[in-house]
Amino acid sequence: MTKGKSPIMTQMEKVFRHTRANSFGTRARYESSCKNFIDFLNENFKMKNLRNLQDKHVVAFIVYRQSAGIAPKTIKNDLGAIRYMHDLIPDVKHELSDNESLKQNFSVSLDKTPAVKGNRAWTQGEYDSLKKIAQEVWSKGGKGAITAKDVQEVMILCQSMGLRITEAVAMTRSQAEQALRTGIYQVKGEGKNGKWRQVPLSKSGKIVLEKRIREISRGGRLFVKENEKTHAAVNRMEKFLYNNREKVVTKVGVELRTWNKDGETYTNELTFHGLRYGYVQKRIQEEINKGFSIEQAAEKVTKEVGHERTDVIKVYLGQRK
Repeated sequence: MTKGKSPIMTQMEKVFRHTRANSFGTRARYESSCKNFIDFLNENFKMKNLRNLQDKHVVAFIVYRQSAGIAPKTIKNDLGAIRYMHDLIPDVKHELSDNESLKQNFSVSLDKTPAVKGNRAWTQGEYDSLKKIAQEVWSKGGKGAITAKDVQEVMILCQSMGLRITEAVAMTRSQAEQALRTGIYQVKGEGKNGKWRQVPLSKSGKIVLEKRIREISRGGRLFVKENEKTHAAVNRMEKFLYNNREKVVTKVGVELRTWNKDGETYTNELTFHGLRYGYVQKRIQEEINKGFSIEQAAEKVTKEVGHERTDVIKVYLGQRK
């Protein structure tokens, strides 16, 4: 990323500096959401002028946020902030669609999800089976082989280090090299809400990084192909999982991810975010086995996965808040 502020970040800040619409608190929340959006645009579209903003950029951001496991309510708040900003930009070239039009025209889902989401973790058998399928596709070569290889290694990073898929996919060679030197992986602006955090480098993660950096030139990303956007790389890996998950789902896994609320039964699908659930559950149990209480274990693990509140850990454990 280039040094200093991007042109569109400067434009966004000017918009918020001069507006007096809504309360100070609301403007501050909107500006925070828009900064994440601007960073995304700069990283993935190299946009120079916010007057060129259009629906395709918003849709790509929605997909990116969803792949990171961001709640629909938060994404809707982001969209409200983006439209607020857009309304204040003079001489825009395109109108932005409302949520309903985005759903109809781009097939994006913004539906409300139940407050209690249940367990999303994979069984070891499901994890091993998808890695085996990916290895077979990679070994055969041809269409989809590169994605299959990426899927195998991103799965390892998500499962063994608790990374979100976007955090793993966006990893740069310099981040990988630093992790191999220090034993600590530094999540940077690619983290949720741009929050930085440090994660211990796992043994299996170390093997992945050692192999990958030999294949990537300096300044490159480990899982993003040349001239490819980060969100596009995430999307192709998500699609691989979507196309193959029914082949690996087990009865035990379905029972694990099935839960009830208000008389309704829900079953969570296999997602990359579910590997993060498994990481949290394993780490909590490791700390409990050392003699710590679940509260003490949660205090430690919550920092590893980039949250501020220990009660969030209950979500990853499949418990009610």
